Amino acid sequence: MINFNKNSLNQRLHTIFSYALDKGVFPGAAVGISLWNGNQYQRKIDHYGLAQIYPQKIKLTSVTAFDLASLTKPLATVPALLALMNKGQLNWETNLKYIFPGEIGEDKADITIKQLMNHCSGLPSHRDYFKELLTLPDNKKKSLFTWIVQEKLQYQPGSDWLYSDLGFLLLGYIIEKISARNLAEYIKEEIYRPIKLQDSLFFSDQEPKEQIYAATEICPWTGQILSGMVHDDNCRALGGVAGHAGLFGTIEGVLQWCEYLLSQLKERKTHPAFANELLKKAVKKEQNSNWTPGFDTPSPTDSSSGRFLSSSAFGHLGFTGTSFWIDPQKELIIVLLTNRVHPSRQNELIRQFRPLFHDTILQSLYGYKK
Repeated sequence: MINFNKNSLNQRLHTIFSYALDKGVFPGAAVGISLWNGNQYQRKIDHYGLAQIYPQKIKLTSVTAFDLASLTKPLATVPALLALMNKGQLNWETNLKYIFPGEIGEDKADITIKQLMNHCSGLPSHRDYFKELLTLPDNKKKSLFTWIVQEKLQYQPGSDWLYSDLGFLLLGYIIEKISARNLAEYIKEEIYRPIKLQDSLFFSDQEPKEQIYAATEICPWTGQILSGMVHDDNCRALGGVAGHAGLFGTIEGVLQWCEYLLSQLKERKTHPAFANELLKKAVKKEQNSNWTPGFDTPSPTDSSSGRFLSSSAFGHLGFTGTSFWIDPQKELIIVLLTNRVHPSRQNELIRQFRPLFHDTILQSLYGYKK
């Protein structure tokens, strides 16, 4: 049994985070590590540095909420889709023409839910829709939907893959259309509340009272520091809720949700909203792709997850400096939440830090050589 407090892990983490803070990799960070010991999860949660450095300094704590950015995709949108599948309202092969009859052109009519989830729909990666959205007085969601479905495809659906925010924006619309409910409310009530996570994973329109946030960038529209408001421009222009971004969470909230997902894969738990078998399909890597339906997998070389996670591992990165990795083989979970875009997204030093961080943990726990 590995004891987090009786090995070199504490000292090594202190060393690399002291270095990262000194070099300005990020103002602050929260770390969550969880390992199944045969009976329960052993946890280690730490926090370092500041939640905000400008315009005034605010200390980061274990209950600071981070803008999770693209972690919204696997931690909110994917389970919501699985819940709709569980009810028989969707399946992996349901296509856009079925969901939006009369609204989809022939080029996109046969794009499936699964193709959207595993980034092989042919849709572009990103568009700065917010610039036009900000000029519209109303009907922003309808306008954005129209723009997405009118985009020129980058390749024939299913023939290649390209990480796409647009695909997950569409998935958010699909969840609302099929459930006839607001996306944030559906996820809160169907996914988080049944397992008591609604106060530690949430969209900003449902924030717990007196929540303290890790700040991100200066908003280019208002000149104010973004704290408790979504960093992603398209999501913020929509009001803070979307299928690709918008979720906030504490280190404990993200870690607890990851533990629950791993326990489902290992048949130790079930979720009232979706069957374990559906989750197992969602984390299975697709052929000729780095993606499962909704989750990233370790790259063969130069992976942000380092060198030592198992081939079955899956996770995701967030632009704001967030990530999680779940290794079913080792039954290990590693969560890193930072505010690396505060005060500017031009800081990309986290690219070098992420693999160092993950390798440090795996080397400390398992004795892997450098």
